[in-house]
Amino acid sequence: MHRMMWNRLLLAAVLTFAFGCTRVVDLGIDEGPVRLVIEGRIELIKGDGIGEQHIRLSTTDGFASAGHPPAVTGATVTVTDDRGRVFAFSESAPMPGTYLATGLIPAIGGRYTLAVRFRGDRYTATDQVRSVSPIDSLYFVYQDKNAIRGDAGFRSAIDYADPPGKGDYYLWELMVNDSLRLSRDRGNRFRVISEDRFYDGGRVVGYQPFDEEIVETGQRVLMRQLALSEASYRYYAALFEQSTGGGSPFSTPPASVRGNGANLDNPSLYPLGYFLAAEVSERRSVVPAR
Repeated sequence: MHRMMWNRLLLAAVLTFAFGCTRVVDLGIDEGPVRLVIEGRIELIKGDGIGEQHIRLSTTDGFASAGHPPAVTGATVTVTDDRGRVFAFSESAPMPGTYLATGLIPAIGGRYTLAVRFRGDRYTATDQVRSVSPIDSLYFVYQDKNAIRGDAGFRSAIDYADPPGKGDYYLWELMVNDSLRLSRDRGNRFRVISEDRFYDGGRVVGYQPFDEEIVETGQRVLMRQLALSEASYRYYAALFEQSTGGGSPFSTPPASVRGNGANLDNPSLYPLGYFLAAEVSERRSVVPAR
């Protein structure tokens, strides 16, 4: 999703006619500027006293590239809170492009500003930590095979209570045996993110954000529930729409989804990605035998 259609692409279209003719069509796609991509979070995890935070930086790549987006090395990365405290991030030696800091434990309602210096430009992004409802319970529901759910197996389910009045937005993440699972398909793109417009102040029981992800007996499951702002919810909704398609031949063509970052020195060359600050509720459990 970080690659952009700005690189020159040579398409060989072989057309076989009755006369056996072959024609090569050279299709030129304009080369665009390389953009910084920010994948950064400041998380307040309930019960965490370490405050280890990660910022991942890369750049956009050519449309025809088959590799991972190029990692950004040698950047200067800091996060400043609304009390003026500055936290410096150091680049990880074994993980180029990943910048780490410890001791940054955010506060509910606090505003955090990311600053990045890269190739002579200054980039910035700001987000505010919103409180999240705790996951009351994580458990597993066995479902038989059917046309809607797919294969038979256990699915992860959660209960939580949505607070009334303020307007809440959620993002869920599922980890199985320490591996992240995130199915980006049309069936669940609005299950792993949600707004409480239709259940404000209600109790949510048996919710399955990853209803297509089967978990097996003995596997360790971690469910994470993150609080989003309305702006970050809209960003994730647009991101899922672009990465999965709308399911219609009349869907909007793929395009860059703009996040909350800005380039202070060259505003037209704004970064992609999103800088998120959020409280997180986590629940762990082991899948039982049937």
